[in-house]
Amino acid sequence: MSVINSFEKFARTNLIRDIDLTAYMSEEAGHRVKPASDYREDLVRRILNRDAGDPTSTATPFKGLHGKFEFRRNELTIWSGYKGHGKSLMISQVFMAAIRKGKRVFILSPEFRPESVLERMLYQFSATTRPTSEHVNAFMEFLLEHMWLYDAQASLKPNDVVALCRYAAAELRVDHILIDSLMKCGMGPDDYAGQKAFVDAVQSVAHANPLHVHLVAHARKANDDSKPARLHDIKGASEIADMAENVLSVWRNKEKEKAPERRHDEPDASLTIEAQRNGDGWIGTVDLMHDPETMLFFEPGHQPEASEYVRF
Repeated sequence: MSVINSFEKFARTNLIRDIDLTAYMSEEAGHRVKPASDYREDLVRRILNRDAGDPTSTATPFKGLHGKFEFRRNELTIWSGYKGHGKSLMISQVFMAAIRKGKRVFILSPEFRPESVLERMLYQFSATTRPTSEHVNAFMEFLLEHMWLYDAQASLKPNDVVALCRYAAAELRVDHILIDSLMKCGMGPDDYAGQKAFVDAVQSVAHANPLHVHLVAHARKANDDSKPARLHDIKGASEIADMAENVLSVWRNKEKEKAPERRHDEPDASLTIEAQRNGDGWIGTVDLMHDPETMLFFEPGHQPEASEYVRF
């Protein structure tokens, strides 16, 4: 199969363009009063999975976080960090790892065209920024029936975004939804009430469905980005961080990038769990290296090889 035919096959199946969202514009009320005894099996399953790990959750690609943090169903994660520090790139790597475990993902990214999103993921898949046609074809097959993208590069209305999330949950049966980013969802930077209502709405989609919602929310521009953005550095309403189950901060060591010879013993990047409402509530940081050739983040001493990522 040629590269062009392979992409056309993927596009016919996995790019969502004009769909009728009327049926998904409002949330169905699900208010029910139930006796505590109805939750016995759920409680037993929760206790048993506490040590063994929840098989429905998705681990990060980083071993330093195994047993400490994972993406659980029915939760919302806010991805923050300064502009240009690699949030979208790291999420791509997380989603690649999820797809390898059989998870299905939906990406709504008005900031980037679908082919740009796919190009970045292709480099990570093939572990090279010079992929061959064989890499492309293998990559397309790898994503088929496991990833969908919304094909629109313009700011959307908040209600449309929420409706698309409901559509992805009901029709595509996805495990992960990415909204990249909050500032492209039709709200002004000072519309704090609108931002709060929007985050509440997308979180409700996560709570009502067996999936995880990822929302990118940039950190406020800082004079000094030599340290990771913190919980309440998120641009917009303060409730954004307070409402989410998890808040993650992605940071790149820009000073090292400017003078690598003087800072060779420092990490290239980090991923910080700023907040984790469930699990054991662990918060902390994992230091990472970054390979520009593969666009992959990895823990020091564990540089990935192409064989780990390419599955022909």
